[in-house]
Order: sequence, then structure tokens, then C-alpha cells
Amino acid sequence: MPVYNYKAINDKGETVRGVLSAESVRVASDRLRKDGIYPSSIKEAVAGARRLPISFPWSGVGVSDLAVMTRQFSTLISSGLPLETSLVALYEQTDDQKLKEILSQVRTRVSEGSSLHIALEEHKSVFSDLYVSMVRAGEASGTLDVVLDRLADFLEKQLELSSKIRGAMVYPAIMFVVGLGVLIFMMTFVIPKVADIFASSNKALPLITVVLIGASDFLRQNFAFILVFLAAVFFFVSRYARTPSGRKVFDRISLRIPVFGKMSSKVMISRFTRTLATLLSSGIPLLDSIRVSESVLGNSVYMENIKDVRVKVAEGSAFGICLGQTGIFPPLVVRMVSVGEEVGRIEHMLSKVADMYDTEVDGMLSTLTSLLEPVMILVMGVVMGFIVFAILLPVLNLTSVIG
Repeated sequence: MPVYNYKAINDKGETVRGVLSAESVRVASDRLRKDGIYPSSIKEAVAGARRLPISFPWSGVGVSDLAVMTRQFSTLISSGLPLETSLVALYEQTDDQKLKEILSQVRTRVSEGSSLHIALEEHKSVFSDLYVSMVRAGEASGTLDVVLDRLADFLEKQLELSSKIRGAMVYPAIMFVVGLGVLIFMMTFVIPKVADIFASSNKALPLITVVLIGASDFLRQNFAFILVFLAAVFFFVSRYARTPSGRKVFDRISLRIPVFGKMSSKVMISRFTRTLATLLSSGIPLLDSIRVSESVLGNSVYMENIKDVRVKVAEGSAFGICLGQTGIFPPLVVRMVSVGEEVGRIEHMLSKVADMYDTEVDGMLSTLTSLLEPVMILVMGVVMGFIVFAILLPVLNLTSVIG
């Protein structure tokens, strides 16, 4: 639905400005007149955005933008501003065009009498079940500003963890790409020229040099086929990974990879406990909190186990005991959750667990980064050393014969 900026005069003769979403300019004008507002100009705010025939993966709202918006929303509500006025202010100070359009539609639904959580639920691509559930609880308890503040803290924590993981992988990824590029250049351009020189000398070459030249010839002659083959493998593997059975297989494999599997498990535990703590502290019942927390894990192995936990808790079992029966939560986590459950401060213990595992993940990332750099340099050195040795060995042999 298009979004419009309008300038109008109200029944008191005052000039007012605002935004609203409507099917057309005429519908927007009629809606304003019914509210006693007489528009002097109505212009589309996001021209052409609705005409895109397809949606691109980068056209969504980023977590950072959503976290900033949520923090600002909390500040506006806690300052005593009405909900609709806060939404208008958010629209005016938001730079992301996609988010501006969504905020305008949310504000229109709220002005029509809808609850905020219902208006947000219509945009599930941006506002997750976690977000909507917490806003619903905040509206019901009259603590919307507090809930939004907790939501902002949660989003910022998740963003910080994701940024650390991505940042730790950037340097090794760059080194891998550069090393692979240098290797391909050597094998497809340098080695063939050296092979021509050796062929003109009519001398027997060492086995290591013959192997290197053979590998270079194979790569040059089948380079296009290799690229097509790798692309086909990637395509079919990625399609299989999207199926339920394929996802389970890859999720299990990802948890068994040395070092990375352990770190992935810690990230899952941190994400689950922090989400659950945030929901419980907002007044959402335990069963509903567990259900919402399942969706943020992103790993079918953990999701299936948490689903079993929810079923057992619904039957009357203690939450901490159920976590221990899954076998995927360490005894320390199970013990802390059980203690929190006994003393009635389970959300506090869950937050402690999340903070503890965030710290452990941070330490593992630092260690992993410090280890990956020398390992990759060593591997690249060995590969390049093999190539240089294979090239120089025939030259040294020829020099010794001449001597």
C-alpha cells in the first residue's frame, strides 16, 4: 500500500503535517476529511517502491536499524508521548525507506483502532514472533516502554554477537580467497610457461615436477568443466539443505565439526537462554516463551529438543529437569536453571547463563582467530614452497650436470 506525506489544516485552523497509507490519493484525502483535517497537499513518500516486481534479499530491514528504532520508540513512549504521535516521530527520523513505509502502515492501523502488536504482526518479515509477543505483553501490562527497552537490549546483544562472529571470519576468508587466487594464477599462467622451457631442454624431469605440470595441464584444460561441476554441486547441495531431511543432516554435521561445532553449540545456548529470559521478564508465560524461543535457534537438532522440553513442561515436569534430559545442555546450565526455578528467579539465571556463554564464545573467537592466521599462512607457505621446489629442482639438477 502506498505511503503519503500530507500537509493540511485542522478544524482549529492550524497547519498540520503527517503520514498515512492509503490505496490512492483520493482515499487518503477522504480519510483525512472524515477526521476533520483538510489537506492542502498529498505526496507519495516512497515513490515507486510498491512497483518493484520482485523483492531482493537486501531490501529488508537490518537488525541494527530495528534495534535503533526500538530504542527510540522506548524513549518516546517513556517520555509520555501518545502511541500514534510516537509512531509519527519514528517515521520522520528513520532513514531506512523500507522501515519508514512499514512504520507508516503500522501508524495507520493504530489510528484505526488496532492494537500495536496486531499492526506489527502484519509485517512478520521484520517483526518476529518474539518481537510481537513482547509488545503484546507490554500492552497488556501497561509497561510498553520497559518491554521495548528490553527488546532493544536483546537486539543489540544479538547484533553484537553476530558482528563478532562475522568479524572473526573476515581475515581468514580474505586470506583464503587471495591464496586461492594466487594458486590458480600460478597453475594456469606461470607453470605452463616454465613447462615449455623444460620441454625445450629435452631432459628428464623429477617426479615432483612432472606431477606439478600434469596438475597444471589438467586444470587449464578442464577449468570450465570444474567451475560448472562445482556450481552444480553447490546448487544441489543447497537445495537438499533446504529440505527437512537435508537440514537435519547438515545441522547434525555442523555440531560435530571440531572447534566450530562446540562454538556453534555455545551460540545456540546463549541465544536460547537470552531469548527466554527476555520473554519471561516481560511477563510472558513459560510455555509461550519456550515456543517463541524455538524459532530463534536456527538449528533443527536444538529445535526438536526444545519442542520435547515444551511438551514435557506442559505435562507438569520441571523445566530444569527437562533441559537436562535432552543431553544438549551442559550440567552447569541445567543446575543454574533448576536453582532459578526453585527460587523463582529463572529469568535472572537465564540471563546469567547467556552472559556466561557470550563471554565464552568471545574467548573462543579470539583463540580461533589467533590460531587460524598462522595455520593458513603455514598451509599457503607449504603449497607455494612445493611449487617453487618443483620448479627449481630441474634447474638445480641441470646446473649440477653442467658443473
